[in-house]
Amino acid sequence: MRFNPAAVGDIGEVTSPPYDVMDWGMIDALLSEHPNNIVRLILPRMVDDPVGSYNAYAKGANRLKRWRSTRVLMTDAEPALYVYEYGDASHRVCGLIGALELRRRSERVVLPHEDVVPGIVADRLAMMSSAEANLEPILLVYDGGGGATRPIIDAARAAEPFTDVQANDGTSHRLWAITDAEELTRIRDVVAPHQALIADGHHRYATYLQLQRRHHEVGDGPGPWDRGLALLIDQGQSPLLLGAVHRSIAEVALHSLTAPAGSHLEPAVDLSGEMPARPTSAGEIVLTDGSQVRRLRVHAARADLTSDAELLHETLLPAWGISEDRVGYHHTVTQTLRSAHQDGGLAVIMHPPTVAQVMAVARAGKMMPRKSTSFGPKPRTGLVMRSFEDEL
Repeated sequence: MRFNPAAVGDIGEVTSPPYDVMDWGMIDALLSEHPNNIVRLILPRMVDDPVGSYNAYAKGANRLKRWRSTRVLMTDAEPALYVYEYGDASHRVCGLIGALELRRRSERVVLPHEDVVPGIVADRLAMMSSAEANLEPILLVYDGGGGATRPIIDAARAAEPFTDVQANDGTSHRLWAITDAEELTRIRDVVAPHQALIADGHHRYATYLQLQRRHHEVGDGPGPWDRGLALLIDQGQSPLLLGAVHRSIAEVALHSLTAPAGSHLEPAVDLSGEMPARPTSAGEIVLTDGSQVRRLRVHAARADLTSDAELLHETLLPAWGISEDRVGYHHTVTQTLRSAHQDGGLAVIMHPPTVAQVMAVARAGKMMPRKSTSFGPKPRTGLVMRSFEDEL
């Protein structure tokens, strides 16, 4: 299911970043930019007042039905895997979008590496079950050696893309469809032996599994709820970059912090209007209130820690007497500083783990704290969707 350019015009204006990287300003801008922006479907509580007898999720579902009936959204005539190339001038990636068969975690096929928040899963479940659709793909990465799917993907990209758009954030996005049955079978055979790491979309994957369980518990047999929309990237062929997710802590003063055992907290230094320098290595965390900055360094890396996020959440926050409900999560330093200022607190600038570190954690069956990683670039939401109605 895709937006119909004949109905909406510029496809770039009806797409959005993933729901969890947008702040209120970005959401408001997208809502005002186009009446059919995908935000009206994926974040119905941000658009519709849930108070009353008609809740926001039901309104979002009816909006989806209306857009389908008026051909704002259309479903392609035949099933396909979609080659999706995207990025900006500095970095581009390419992968395959399709319906992923859901597997239990114990089968070790799709590997999570971060914990999830039940409330966020409940929100995604309410949206997804009301819409009866996957409106945004999860992002999976695997090590295919760089050449497993390359010939088929390169052959598809040799043709003109059926979608070629510029988003308002300066990124470009192109799509091609692979419909040939032999090529689809070859792709399935090539990727079948591999494990995939959830690079982005832990909450959505958990939602896929809960939605499947809900259907099976009421006696529904096999159906579209046994699959979920996913973008699959071969890290050897088209590597994703790995960044940090920063934290803000509400209502805490920079001078009140002390160094827990095994760490050193440097004295405060004035920023003089400059942006704080990021951490240069693992075991280093930058703390700032926007005016001054302090650096905390761990004397020796603990072997049992999976990341600096675990250091913060398992060691530092308890030592400082700070509860998790005072912590916010942000994908840019600017957003982090803004939130810290608004909440009378601190920005915590993190150092990212390596891809190898994340894969090792996932393969060992361990979990990092939620929002420990930010793989990118992230896919644009609204380019390819999947309606259960089309598969029943």
